[in-house]
Parts: sequence; structure tokens; C-alpha cells
Amino acid sequence: MPKLNVVSAMLIAIFASAFAAGQCRAAQLNEGKSYQHLPALLCPSDQAPHFIALTGFEEDYEETVHNASLAYLNTHSKLIQRIRDDLGTREIRWRLERLSHRLLYAPEVRGKVAELFADYCREAIEDLLARTGLVNPYCSISTIVEDSPNLVNPQGIKAVIVQDLAREYIARYQFSGTGRKRIEINLSGRMTVNEVGSYASYLRYSEETQNWEFVRDRHTVWKSVSANPYTVLMAPLEETLHIALRKYTEKAIMDVLVRENGNPSLTEIQKVMDEWLRVEEAIVGGLVYKLIPDVVIKRIPTLPMAWVHADLETKTQFDKYRFLQEGIAVVERRGIKESIHLFAQDPIAFRTLLTEPG
Repeated sequence: MPKLNVVSAMLIAIFASAFAAGQCRAAQLNEGKSYQHLPALLCPSDQAPHFIALTGFEEDYEETVHNASLAYLNTHSKLIQRIRDDLGTREIRWRLERLSHRLLYAPEVRGKVAELFADYCREAIEDLLARTGLVNPYCSISTIVEDSPNLVNPQGIKAVIVQDLAREYIARYQFSGTGRKRIEINLSGRMTVNEVGSYASYLRYSEETQNWEFVRDRHTVWKSVSANPYTVLMAPLEETLHIALRKYTEKAIMDVLVRENGNPSLTEIQKVMDEWLRVEEAIVGGLVYKLIPDVVIKRIPTLPMAWVHADLETKTQFDKYRFLQEGIAVVERRGIKESIHLFAQDPIAFRTLLTEPG
């Protein structure tokens, strides 16, 4: 495994759900502010996307990239056999020496679609903030079309709308046998990012303060295309809630780390991060589900509830959504503002409602 003095986790992302072909239909834009035809405009195109660099290469462990590299090695037996032959042994060991990656984006070049979707995002978020009492975290909501755009603004979070996302990576692996000989192999590639919205914060160890501290992204990225259009329409709401509630999740994590005498192992830290990621996903998912009728369906009355259920079904395949159904039930019982208040004042009490609903 790589040598890390940085733990990078808490990537909050919404996974696009697979949906049956034929549900997306061609549509014409309505005049005015009607969003009736917006779902059909958010379906994937037959044209291959043109990707542009969104961020620079960063040397950091990324699980999906590592898994993709391992899958490549596992399916290329001839390469592994050549390594065995060069090392002169059948039994070989390997370790990840270095991993760097960057995000690529395909811009939303359909001007009228981008404008309508951005208007929907602003209007839906304004409605969400009014119903929750939360503060607007955004300095802007817009599309981007340039190379390596500036994603940092001290005045707030930049929300950027793109058509598609991909991750480009370079990974170096070292192989060894029973002798001293070593072989290094570089793997590079590009993989699709199956997330329609994302916002991240990172737990890092500061040599200066000799403490763990959180560093947050100053941007969030939202796709304008998905096989299930509901996931696109819901993503701005979900990411807004993640941004607003993240400070309470981070405080809960730091409280646990302090109780661990300030010197937990990386494995222990990751376990705590994963646990609280599930809790945050539960309250956010519950709030979104409660807000769907008054925020999303109010604007798009013909939106099929089957799309909503398909999104929930897809999420059940991922461990971080383990308590999603419990979160929906808690918010249904307690209401929107009371649920937010409880999570803000006592995250552990909210977690208890998820794990011990009785």
C-alpha cells in the first residue's frame, strides 16, 4: 500500500442510476420558465464527450483508480507472467509506489439547456433554503468551458455545471520476488466518474499543529446528464445539504478522534470516517426525499415516481447508503427543521435513531 501522511476521505457523491433505454425522449424548450421538458433534455447524448482538464494532477490515493489498475493487472495474465519471468520466481509481491490523478470534464455546450438547468438549480435551492432555514453557501452557479478553471472563491462555494466527468490517472506499481531485483510498471488511463454531484472535505494531519484538521473543497460539480434524469434534478438539493451539514459531521468525527487519545491508526480513522459518512448520507437522503414533492415535483409535475424509486434502489447497492431508509423514516417522523436541529446539536443522538430506531 502507498505511504500516506494524508488521509483523504469523506467524498460525498451521488451515483447515477442505470435506467432503461427509451425513457429519454427528444424535447423542445418551452418559452418562459417552464421546466416541464427539462428531464428529457438531461438525457445522455449519442455524441462522445470532449473532455477538458478540470483540475491538475494530484498525488493522492484514490480507491476507484487503484481498483481499476488492479482489475487491469488481474485481466492481463501475460503481463504478470513476464514479470514473473523477469524476477525469476513464480511467487511475487507488489506494492503501490505512487498514484496521481486529475478530473476531466465535458462542458455543457448546449446553451439553452445549460441556462434552463442553471435556472432550475437556483430556483430549487432557493426553495430548499426557505424550507430548511439554512444559509446559501454559493457564490455562483454556472457552467464552465475553459481549461483548468479557477474553482476557488473566498466568498463562497462555486457550483459548476458540466455535462460529464472522467478521471485520468497514472499509477506506479513495484513488483518483487525472493531476490533483490525490483520491477516498476506505470499504468495510465481514463475512467468515467459515475457521480452526478460531488462535494468533498479531507481529513489531513498538520505537521505544523501536530493535529488532524479538515480541509474543504471550495467547489461542487453537478452533471447535467444522466440515464435517470431525476438524479440530475435532485443532485443540487443533495449537495447543498451536504455542504450545509458537513461541519456537524466533521465535529462528530473530531470528537471521536479526540476520545481515541489523539493518536488513532489510519485504519481506525477510515472506520470513523465511513461510519459518519453513512450518517450524513442518511439525513441528507431523508431530507431530500421529504422535499421532493414541494421542490422538484412542484416544478415538474409529470416526473415519474418510478425514477425516484429507481434512484433509491440504486443507492441500496452501496454501503455508504446503509441507513438511507432509516434516515427517510426519521425525517418523516420528526420533520425537516427538527431533524436538522437534532443533527446540528447532537449528531450522536441522530445516529442512535438510525441504528436503534425502536
